[in-house]
Amino acid sequence: MFRLAHVTDLHVRNFAGARLRDFFGKRAIGALNLALIRRRKHRPELLEALGDDLRARAHDHLVVSGDLGNVSLSSEWRAARSWIERIGASTENTTVIPGNHDAYVQEVVVSGAFEQLFAAFQSADLRLEPDTYPFARLRGEIALVCANSCVPTGDLGAWGRLGEAQLRRVEALLAAPEVRARFRVLVIHHPPVMHRPPENRNLRDRAQLAEVLARVGAELVVHGHDHRDEFAELAGPEGRRIPVVGAGSASYAGTTDRCSRYNIYEIDGARVDVVTYAHDSASGGFREFRRRTIAPIVS
Repeated sequence: MFRLAHVTDLHVRNFAGARLRDFFGKRAIGALNLALIRRRKHRPELLEALGDDLRARAHDHLVVSGDLGNVSLSSEWRAARSWIERIGASTENTTVIPGNHDAYVQEVVVSGAFEQLFAAFQSADLRLEPDTYPFARLRGEIALVCANSCVPTGDLGAWGRLGEAQLRRVEALLAAPEVRARFRVLVIHHPPVMHRPPENRNLRDRAQLAEVLARVGAELVVHGHDHRDEFAELAGPEGRRIPVVGAGSASYAGTTDRCSRYNIYEIDGARVDVVTYAHDSASGGFREFRRRTIAPIVS
């Protein structure tokens, strides 16, 4: 059995070394939102407690599916990387991709600052073009195909887009013999289906991604972004269906069904169980919140 841990939407706060000129445009609005609203919703002590629990929980690989920071500051990412290292995760058994809050402004995306800081967590066993998404990491019988749905929107939206060129590479990677021979997990930040309106927070080319998956398939898709547990299915080739699972935020201080949580996917051949561990306010620790068999899908 392969145990794949999934953490997402850390939203680490750290302004160390930031300058006043860093806070213009969308970053200024994001920082104001953080000061007035988000700092109460995302609590660093919950993230630390989650790290303690995950460190003691058996797993073979950890995927972090974006939104490590809030406004794309390198200080946020360095703090998030320190958190990953404190839980004992290595670059070989941890994979990191960005979220929309890690692609807040154009200059950060153009510079590749996120990718430079997390380069060791994105080292690829297969990549069709240098320094691009998607990339594949092969771990035993598991193939992680990691895409980047995050773009600097230039507006107040949180929408994402893969783009035609990346979609072609996603299809080619999923179809590559060394990937196709394994249990393929597509890792993406935005959900590939719409769970929550409005459109300006969703993946704009999700229909095109669905077409790719219908042609070449995948065994599982995991994502973040919506800060809640989500389950869906997409059509695969030859009538097969692909489970799509979204994990809740690692630092969220919400109600029982949304508070700080993470998933572990127990992959045993064709069978996949997803176990959600959530913060328990009574004990201050984490407990099993839900266990669900997501594959094989039975009508």
